[in-house]
Amino acid sequence: MLVRIAESLFWLGRYLERADDTARILEVHLNHELESGSASPQTSFLSTLGFDEFEAGEADSATLFATLGFSTEHPNSIASSIVAARRNAGGLRELLPSEVYEAINIADRLLVKMPRRSTSLSEFFRYVRLAHERVAITIGLLDESFPRDEGWQFLQLGTFIERVDMTLRLLKFRLVFAPESRDWVTTLKYCSAYEFYIRTYHGQVEPEYVLEFLLVDRLFPRSVQFGLMTAERCLDRIAPDTHRSAPPAPAQRILGQARATISFLTREDLTTRIETLLEDLSLSCSLASDAITQQYFGQTRGQSWQREVAHIIPRSL
Repeated sequence: MLVRIAESLFWLGRYLERADDTARILEVHLNHELESGSASPQTSFLSTLGFDEFEAGEADSATLFATLGFSTEHPNSIASSIVAARRNAGGLRELLPSEVYEAINIADRLLVKMPRRSTSLSEFFRYVRLAHERVAITIGLLDESFPRDEGWQFLQLGTFIERVDMTLRLLKFRLVFAPESRDWVTTLKYCSAYEFYIRTYHGQVEPEYVLEFLLVDRLFPRSVQFGLMTAERCLDRIAPDTHRSAPPAPAQRILGQARATISFLTREDLTTRIETLLEDLSLSCSLASDAITQQYFGQTRGQSWQREVAHIIPRSL
């Protein structure tokens, strides 16, 4: 597979996942804030989504919401992620099913052209919900129509590295800023995990159970364990290791070590050394992304999460 194709698929997966995650998290967060009587995003919550430039009292709610949703300059906003996904998809027209490209294009046209400055919280909420729906449709079309070849492995690789990173960010946010048991329900909803968690643990929403579910559950597709397993399997299918004693490639080694770290964790481990564990896993995710970039895309270092821009290679190359 051409390097530009593999790289575009990797970043298409990351940007679609980021847009989906950000829209879903904002939808849950807005509901939570409205129920609690506050309509302004917490700055600690914004830092979780990569918006570190906001400090307490620096901007009003309208400015914050406009940046979170509509800004095409901030790489972590919903609109910016959709624009980047569309541009990467533009270099893949010969590979993507027409329905997929059309869905991405519709999302871009509908969402990016909406009013940028709205003081109405209900309008912003409608925008976030529409973004979530359109991106979810695109991901669903990809899942049902994209061939399970090498290109699919790169697409999934980008998707699950982004997903693992976001889950870890949400867990770190909850532990640092709001560790009370009642707030863990919101964290589960951020990850679309609430109903499945309740069914698994029979309604006991306790921090150690939530951490166990979101970190080490092997069946839930948004757990860290599931994401690492899937990313590692994608790399193995892209470049199978056929040597009897040769060490795996750097990215496979990093992901494998991270997966092994959490595969045998006990609940006691999750309560005694969780902060260090989350930091180590986040570092592993970043290092794995760098290793993939260097090995397959011919660059020395991947882009950091908060400074990423649309990584697009012209189709003419």
